[in-house]
Amino acid sequence: MSIQRSGEFINGTKGSQTRRSRIARAQGLNKKINPIILRKLTFDILFYYFSRFLIRLALPIYLRKLCVTNFDKLPKGAPLLIASNHPDSFFDALVIGSVLEQPIHTLTRGDVFRKKTAAFWLRQINLIPVFRGSEGRQYVKNHDVTAEESHDALKQGDAVVVFSEGICVNEWRLRPLGKGTARMAYKIWYGDDALQSMKVIPTGLNYEHFRGPGKRVTLNFGEAIAAEDIQTSPQEYEKWLREFNETLDRRMNAEILTIPADAPQAERDLQLNDFFDKCAASKKKSNPLLGAIGWIGRIIHLPLYSFFHKKAAKLTARSVFYDSVLFGMLIYLYPVIVGLLSIIVAAFAGWEAGLGLFVGLPLLAWVGSKY
Repeated sequence: MSIQRSGEFINGTKGSQTRRSRIARAQGLNKKINPIILRKLTFDILFYYFSRFLIRLALPIYLRKLCVTNFDKLPKGAPLLIASNHPDSFFDALVIGSVLEQPIHTLTRGDVFRKKTAAFWLRQINLIPVFRGSEGRQYVKNHDVTAEESHDALKQGDAVVVFSEGICVNEWRLRPLGKGTARMAYKIWYGDDALQSMKVIPTGLNYEHFRGPGKRVTLNFGEAIAAEDIQTSPQEYEKWLREFNETLDRRMNAEILTIPADAPQAERDLQLNDFFDKCAASKKKSNPLLGAIGWIGRIIHLPLYSFFHKKAAKLTARSVFYDSVLFGMLIYLYPVIVGLLSIIVAAFAGWEAGLGLFVGLPLLAWVGSKY
C-alpha cells in the first residue's frame, strides 16, 4: 500500500485527562511525583506511540492503497475536531490516526468499556467512552467527564475524532447526523475555557470493502468549519445546533461515496470501481522473481492468516467489528509470533538465522500483499 496525500506519495511510515498535560501539571505542582503514577503515565504514552508505530508499519500490508486528499489544507497549529463518518468500527480511527501527525483521541461507544480489562487497553490507545442516556442513569454523570477529557486534549494541540452519525454500519452513505458533534462544538467554542481557535474538520472515509485486507481506502478531509461560519447567534441554542448540523452534513457528504443500500450488486461494483479508479495502485512492471517471492510469502502466511481470520469471525460473529479485531490481532500478535519463532531458530541454528527469519517473514508478507 502507498499513501497518497493530494497527489503526493509518502510512506505509510489517553484515561482521564491528556497524559502529557497530567505529567506537566504533576511536575509543576509537585516535584516529588508519586513514582507509581509517573510509571503508569509513562507506560500509557509509550504504549500509544508504540501502537501507532505498529499501525503505520502494518497498514501498507493490510491495505492495497490508502489515498488521502486535502491533508495539506488542514489548519496548522489549531485544535482539530475531526467529524467523520463511521463505516468500519475502530478501524476508522486507526486509519485517521495513521495519517495525522498529532496524537488523536477518539470518542467511542461506552458499552465496550464495561469490562475492566478491555477498558484498560482501550484507554492506552486514547479511546474516550461516550455513554448514552439509554444505557442507564448511572452513566449520565460520565458525559461531563467525556467533555472534559476531549476539551483537555484539544487544549494540548491534539486532535479529537468524533463519529457524527453515532452508529457504525458497513455501508456507502452518510447516515443522519445526531446532535452530539454540534453540542460538543458549541461547548468548546462558547462554554467555560472556550477555544475559539478550534476547527471542525468534516471527514469522509470510503472503503472498497469491509472484510479483511487487500482493499483500497480513501480518507478525504473537507472544508474546515470555524465558529464564525455559523451565522445563527449562539444565544439561539437549538437553532444554532440545526445550522451547524446542516453545514456539517453538507460538507461531509461532499467527501463520501453514496451508493443506495438497495442498489444491485453489479451497479454497486461499477460505482465502486469508478470511485476508486482515482485511488488506483501504482502500476508495477511484471517481475517474475517478485511474483514468485510474493507467492511464497502468501503460502507461508496462509495458515497463520487463516487462524486469525477464523478467530476474528468467531469473536465478532461477522459484525462491523470484524476488520478492527482482525487487524488488532495481526498488529499485536504477529510480531510476538515472529519474535518467538526467531528465538527458537536462533537457539538451534544461530543468531544469524534467527535474525534473518525476524526480518524475512514481514518482508515476505509485504511482497505477498503487493505481487
